[in-house]
Amino acid sequence: MSGAARLASVFFAVHLSMLFYLYPENVIGMSHFGQWAPILAGYAIELVFLLFYLSGLSAFPREDVADILSRWGVWAARLLLLPLLTYFFTSLVLLNRSHAEIAAILFLPNTPIWALQLLMLVIPLRAAAVGFASVQRGAIAILLFVAPLIAFSLASCFQNANLNYLFPLQADGLFWRKELFLSVLIPHSGFLFLGMTGTVCNFASRPLRRALFLAMGGLLPFYFLVAYLPILILDPGNAAQFQFPLPAALDTVNLEWLMFDRITMFYVVATIVLIYVYSAVLFWCSTRLVSKLYWPWSPKPLLFGIAAAVYVSCLAIPDWYTFDVLSHWNAPLRLYGIACIPVLAFAVAITNKRVRRTIN
Repeated sequence: MSGAARLASVFFAVHLSMLFYLYPENVIGMSHFGQWAPILAGYAIELVFLLFYLSGLSAFPREDVADILSRWGVWAARLLLLPLLTYFFTSLVLLNRSHAEIAAILFLPNTPIWALQLLMLVIPLRAAAVGFASVQRGAIAILLFVAPLIAFSLASCFQNANLNYLFPLQADGLFWRKELFLSVLIPHSGFLFLGMTGTVCNFASRPLRRALFLAMGGLLPFYFLVAYLPILILDPGNAAQFQFPLPAALDTVNLEWLMFDRITMFYVVATIVLIYVYSAVLFWCSTRLVSKLYWPWSPKPLLFGIAAAVYVSCLAIPDWYTFDVLSHWNAPLRLYGIACIPVLAFAVAITNKRVRRTIN
């Protein structure tokens, strides 16, 4: 498999891992109808800033975003990338804590949360320690494993769907002003890891950029499916009452010929396994960013130090209310990463071209 296809597989898996994470709940909670509007708006926002990001990265082949912003000075790069590093760390904490909680609620109520949390971190930590090539291979293997599970789970729901719940199609024109819209952007931050892969991937390559946009296009149906399936099955009012509307919709499916009692098992297994990919990517990116700009230790001690800090932070979250508060505080960091980091990389590229022209 080509390098472009491997990176596109990681890109696709990272987005899927966040797509099943609170996204249905947030989109459904935006309004009683017209959910297509925030879905398309978030998708368009990511597409625009992905274009900026790839334009900036392609101007500096074999360099990552830390190298690129360091052209404005090391301290400037440290200050500008500190929110991104903080976002990577908090995302590791919130994603792993929430999925450990979901596993405990749905399937393993008697298992200590510390053990579930350890299981959520050990596997991605091992992949990140080996290197990004290992993460890419793992992403491909995991996609081959979970894609049939996800397809089967979502397709099974259609037997209970009522298409009348699609209407009315009119949308709230002011949805973008609602605070919840920032939470809808969670999966749209999935492209930010690309900035740290510049040293192992050549973004000046057209096949690589084309593969990423093809992966982006392949994600669009999933945004609609995970948001609209609970609506079509539970109706908009009932779907908005559930903390996890998609698992609730899956629980309505009864397949007598299936050996498992609940197809929700497939969904939970698929989402947890996908989180392994994103966690490995975040561990790898955070380690490289810290070692380049903040603490020039060897990568492995830094990696295990970050993992220990993540584990302790996960266990320090006492309940779901605290998790919601922390997720709310994480929104400005997410918005900064989505909007500012790509524009900054693009600005350095434009400035560098002007400097070259002046010298020549």
